[in-house]
Amino acid sequence: MSLNRFFQYFNKQGSFPMILMLSGLFLFRVVYGLCSEFWFEDELQIYLIGLKYYTTGLWPYYGPDVVYTQTQIPGALQGLLAGGSFIAWAAPESPILLVNILSFGSLCLFGWYISRRFHTFPKWMIYVWLMMAPWTINYGTRVVNPSYVIIFAIPFFVGFIDLYTNKCRLIPRQLVFFVLGLMLTLIMQLHLSWVLLVPFAGYAFLIQWHHDRSRLLSSVLIFVIGLLAGAATMVPTLLQPWPVNRGVESNVVLNRENIKNIFTVLMRYLAFASAEVNYWLGGNTASRLAVVKDQLWMAPAVIFLLVAGFAQVILFVVAFFQKNTDEGWVRIKWITVAAFLLVYLSFFFSIKGPSSHTFIIMMPVPMFYSFYCYEWLLKKRRTVWHRLLVTLVLCTVAFNIGMALNGYHTRSLYRDREKVKQAIEQRDYHLLGERRSDAWGYR
Repeated sequence: MSLNRFFQYFNKQGSFPMILMLSGLFLFRVVYGLCSEFWFEDELQIYLIGLKYYTTGLWPYYGPDVVYTQTQIPGALQGLLAGGSFIAWAAPESPILLVNILSFGSLCLFGWYISRRFHTFPKWMIYVWLMMAPWTINYGTRVVNPSYVIIFAIPFFVGFIDLYTNKCRLIPRQLVFFVLGLMLTLIMQLHLSWVLLVPFAGYAFLIQWHHDRSRLLSSVLIFVIGLLAGAATMVPTLLQPWPVNRGVESNVVLNRENIKNIFTVLMRYLAFASAEVNYWLGGNTASRLAVVKDQLWMAPAVIFLLVAGFAQVILFVVAFFQKNTDEGWVRIKWITVAAFLLVYLSFFFSIKGPSSHTFIIMMPVPMFYSFYCYEWLLKKRRTVWHRLLVTLVLCTVAFNIGMALNGYHTRSLYRDREKVKQAIEQRDYHLLGERRSDAWGYR
């Protein structure tokens, strides 16, 4: 039986094989997260926020650090997410397991929605790609704040897209507005990129006004309920009387230098939906080659994915200009452009340049758009492109296995798990590291 026929057979067998496959994907993502970066400053500091909350019992009034201005994002959500799992299981792996449970659930929602909107693709291919794509597996399996941003950004954009496309609506309108409000204030406590969601939430009300004005007021009320529910963990911070050094608004500055980065932002934005392995192999040629040499067997997969990643971005650009009168396609391609322009313009007011992780919140938009592009290809020569897509997915799995094997000894928790274990058992987060915000005057 050929590989293609095997997957066709698998796809027809009902729910049990799908449950089995999803269980395997979940376990793989957990293992990948355990083998991923742990000791880099950003990852370690997020882990320490949770560990400090657990070991001291102090409420985590502030979340992630903004290093450029020595500020912290208000709200307890990051500390609760990174440290709450220790209450149930006081083991070093606990926060990693929790972030994987949350991200897996979020991606399952995304996979369910895409599979209901695109019948051209086998379900197995949709779920495996979403779970294994470089950006979704590297952010979503380890304890760092962009991982949590993706978890909440996916429900936000699934709801918005369902409302916006006016086609095959799968989610009740009132639930959409509750989710839009809830996710907005949850992400507000995790990352400064939350402001990029505000225009989408505003546009959702314009859509409601256009289609059913009689329900606009109820939509606003439900949205506000969602906002308040998500903001509940911010209230203790807002009620505290102590002054802080500087507010996060100090990160908003006029940055004319970013005007030249339009092509960079576009490529990085589209790459969220591609097999961009170059970024994850390392920061320079030497480090990338070192990873491949350590796991030489994955070299063919790396070469294929390097080519495929660039080809995917080119496809996303070319497909945009193809004639297609489908209402869903027309709407999605223009919202994809609008989201890109919003990201690009936002960097005119950002203290930082356009690093991909700073706008990972937008990942669901190009990812959803990409399936329209693949569908366009499959309508031309289905057999050829289907085989290439299967090869892409399988090579991505092989690449992730190689990265996990390489990371286990070089950068994972298991490089020095005993140190983390002692900090948990002795309830002293200082044994693992120091919170840089302690020196900034935050509690």
